[in-house]
Amino acid sequence: MRIFKKITAVSASLVMLLTLAAASADLFTVRAVDFYCDVDTVSQAVYLENLNSQAVVYEKEADKQMYPASTTKIMTFIITAENVAEPDDTYVTIEQEVIEELDPESTVMGLSQHIGEEISVTDLLYGLMLPSGNDAALVLADYVGDGVSGFVEKMNAKAAELGCENTHFANPNGLYDSEHYSTARDMAVIAKYALNVPKFMEICNTLTYTPEGYDELHNTNYMLDPAAEDGMYYYQYAKGIKTGYLDEAGKCLVTSSSKDGEIYLCVCLGADYTFEENINYAMLDTAKLYDWAYDSLGLQTIFSPEESVAFVDVKYVRDGKKLSAVPETAVTAFLPNNYDNDLLKVDVSCTEEVEAPVTKGDLLGTVSIKYDDLDLGETNLVAAESVERNISEFEVFIMENITHIIIAMIVIALLIFIILLLISSAKRSKRSEEPTPENRRPKPEQQNKHSNKKHRYKE
Repeated sequence: MRIFKKITAVSASLVMLLTLAAASADLFTVRAVDFYCDVDTVSQAVYLENLNSQAVVYEKEADKQMYPASTTKIMTFIITAENVAEPDDTYVTIEQEVIEELDPESTVMGLSQHIGEEISVTDLLYGLMLPSGNDAALVLADYVGDGVSGFVEKMNAKAAELGCENTHFANPNGLYDSEHYSTARDMAVIAKYALNVPKFMEICNTLTYTPEGYDELHNTNYMLDPAAEDGMYYYQYAKGIKTGYLDEAGKCLVTSSSKDGEIYLCVCLGADYTFEENINYAMLDTAKLYDWAYDSLGLQTIFSPEESVAFVDVKYVRDGKKLSAVPETAVTAFLPNNYDNDLLKVDVSCTEEVEAPVTKGDLLGTVSIKYDDLDLGETNLVAAESVERNISEFEVFIMENITHIIIAMIVIALLIFIILLLISSAKRSKRSEEPTPENRRPKPEQQNKHSNKKHRYKE
């Protein structure tokens, strides 16, 4: 039976929170606002992101290729977890040829003392992440990849799948190789993906763990342990994830942090380190950045769901109703606490008129938000209340067809007018053809005839 001793600094609910936060879709997001970070960092490459809003709040040489050292093991964990369905019940035989070439001063979990024995994949994952066991990385890689080289191919394929264009792995443990490199941004992408991997955060936040027959394993992330290094690096809101160090890489650290529902991910690579000074500036940089973020930044409400953004005329009501258009959900943006309201630009696209009846929540338009010419996003505008139609169906018919009725009446009037004109014209024409008194007088010839007759008669 294996002996376990775990001091876990995170609960299952926190793991779910981290998972959900990375995929939050109800908030406006901002990725390029100047957050005016005044923290002086020693680390050569830094990346800080608010996971709730997916806002990148601080960058420093984030795309510079760096040696990631043992933060590499985040990817090693991912590949192992996605290829071993039952890590608790899957056992691997420790083979001498797999780990015999390791530098004896390399950080290990102690597998060289158990050659030929079996060990569970779960125990190897603890050995990988807590003491940063390079031996555990090799054994896992050999088992999962059917050889270390096959495993490394899987690592690079996964990096490409995640869109890490400036990353190339040469081994599963992060030991120096000129062809082994990544960036602060790419490591953040890999770490965010790992948040969704089963047992990842649980293991990363465990302070000590003892596999059966092994010495107790200790987490090298001193930000999690108030007792480590006299509490010099302890940060009460820190959660995981992985440390790293090489002479060529300096001190490296990937962590997350959660305070009052705000979750951050921070990557610090290439912090200068000497054994004489013995100060881990990657941890100090991380703590300062978290403090600055929690003190200076936050989710700002631009419009509440009850706040009218526009007004719309309503047809088929007697009182000339104006309907209020409100955001479908709260319009929020992750911005500095003292953001300049004059830089906020609101663009409303809304219908001018609707027909009653209207149901509360009916779509009326959209509102989009910009800050300093940077798009924050848009959301729907909906009816703030329901409005009933309060006129009769006959009135509705008249209102809907008033134009057609007026046109028809005009056409009928024109037809009547034309008919009357035609009748009048016909009558005038007829009158012009009838004989007048003058037309009824005898013609001269006729008069002469009558005169002659009369004359002849008197004779």
